[in-house]
Amino acid sequence: MENVRIEYPSPEIAVLRLNRPECLNALSWALVSELHAALDEIHGNNRCRIVVLTGAGKGFCAGLDLRDQGNPGGIVEGLRPGPQAGLIAQNHMASLIPKMRRIQQPLIAAINGVAYGGGLALALGCDIRIATQSARLCVQFIRLGVSGCDIGVSYMLPRLIGASRAHDLILSARVVDAAEAERYGIVTRVVPDDEIEGAALALAGEICEFSPFGVFATKQVMWANLDVPGLEAAIQLENRNQIMAGLSGETEEAARAFFEKRKPRWSHSREEG
Repeated sequence: MENVRIEYPSPEIAVLRLNRPECLNALSWALVSELHAALDEIHGNNRCRIVVLTGAGKGFCAGLDLRDQGNPGGIVEGLRPGPQAGLIAQNHMASLIPKMRRIQQPLIAAINGVAYGGGLALALGCDIRIATQSARLCVQFIRLGVSGCDIGVSYMLPRLIGASRAHDLILSARVVDAAEAERYGIVTRVVPDDEIEGAALALAGEICEFSPFGVFATKQVMWANLDVPGLEAAIQLENRNQIMAGLSGETEEAARAFFEKRKPRWSHSREEG
């Protein structure tokens, strides 16, 4: 893959790097297809437990590559230009976000520089977001003559920051700096520009200290419970996962480690010797 790179600083941590730095990692059709393939590959890697998503060079992702939007390639092969071809191409891009939710590993967005339009959607599709001090975020879709609601942003953003602020950012398409993004809760921490990747990897390492099933199940329940009808349904899902965790053997290992005053040796590390 040329437009997306997968790097493994350790077997448990993947860095998924958008790799079009010459255009601030704008979303071409080739990049979108490679990102689908990369997510599928990482999802199938059971040794990998967490993913850091970031951009090569000075930007996270500048959004759609307007120079490439008329060339979806094989995605619509055999179809005439029109509504059907347009919807298939649109779904190919937008379906990245549900796929990010479905993969077994949590994703940390390390937002370096701009995250505009589709780039912001990718960041919102991650489980955790941290940003550089120079980061700039923008829901820019409406500036392109289309609806401001695209690639899942109208679903995700109100759930993160509330409907009132989401309406403001989507309708005004104004640029938000890192400090405001942190104040709104779009990102949870802001770090100096040269520390972003180290901070993301450190956070990934902290999460890897917890049990594999615990992290896996937490991601599933957190996203599922955003859509359940009420408290009772949320608690029932939590209860199910807690019982399953108890049957995994990891609860017993956590207790042994506590009493023996050592770090837990989770199933992955025990199998690796």
